[in-house]
Amino acid sequence: MASERTPRAKAPSAAERQFSLVLALLTTERGLTKSDIFETVHGYSGDGSGSAATAREKRFERDKTELRDLGVPVEVIDDPSAPGNNQLARYRVPQGGFSMPAGLEFDAEETALLALAAQVWREGSVSQESRRGLMKLKALGETTSEDLVGVAPRLRARDAAFEPLSTAIEEGRLVSFSYAKPGEEAARVRRVEPLALVFADANWLLVSYDLDRASERMFLLARILSTPRTLGAVDTKRYPGVTPEQHAARALDALAELARRQRARLEVREGSDAEVRLRSVASAADTPWREIELGYTDVDLLANRLASFGSEVRVLEPEQLAKLVEARLTAVVSDHSEVAP
Repeated sequence: MASERTPRAKAPSAAERQFSLVLALLTTERGLTKSDIFETVHGYSGDGSGSAATAREKRFERDKTELRDLGVPVEVIDDPSAPGNNQLARYRVPQGGFSMPAGLEFDAEETALLALAAQVWREGSVSQESRRGLMKLKALGETTSEDLVGVAPRLRARDAAFEPLSTAIEEGRLVSFSYAKPGEEAARVRRVEPLALVFADANWLLVSYDLDRASERMFLLARILSTPRTLGAVDTKRYPGVTPEQHAARALDALAELARRQRARLEVREGSDAEVRLRSVASAADTPWREIELGYTDVDLLANRLASFGSEVRVLEPEQLAKLVEARLTAVVSDHSEVAP
């Protein structure tokens, strides 16, 4: 009788890995070396040789940068016997720099808002993987805090394609995926070299080199219909010495310039949710409507967003945007109309 194959464990998401990392760095007084982190923190364990080790190092550096961008004070403590040696340096998150300031209080409304925000996290204990990490840290002689709030992500803030593309960028791999472009009847397979992932206009985009079109293209992750599949190693001669961060910065500059050129004029109903969320430059006219101006990079995405406000928004220009919003609202009315017998 053939033996059953053990299913391969699913790799943790970036959010889960970063959460485990913060938890580990919060519970250590003297700090953890990279070796400690790679052995004890969920998401870093595995093969520590060759390209896998290089990818793991890049993953840690990226996680450290993202945590700092989020306001988590990751502290580096040099080894006195070898200053500057990042393999012996220790990392920690000082609890004093990551706790509420003394005397800080919230009123009833602020507390209610914090409670609503907390609903996107599960109640109860920390995840099983984080518990295992804490047990390993205790075995190393680390003191852990037992009163940490147990939190584990419930909602994913990123698109399903984010993790496979992020891994492909780290490991220098080509990918292919099925992509649905507005105006085209069917999705098409794209083969690309992924260069960077950027967040703009409340959406994640892939900066890439399109192999079939021999040019750089950006793809909206929300329009990727299939799990990205790796094809092979990238051509290192195409972008020698250029980092993902440099690709991302260049792409964000291009998107910002596009938004400066593409402007939409709207009217939003005063006091509405649309006014609060969309207002940028409001007119001083004493009417129930306020005129505002928005920059945009993708007219279809903006049409989706504006249509969600229903009668709270009227598009003045461009005409293409007005027609797209009207078409979406007409479709909603049609889908919910009663059919006569």
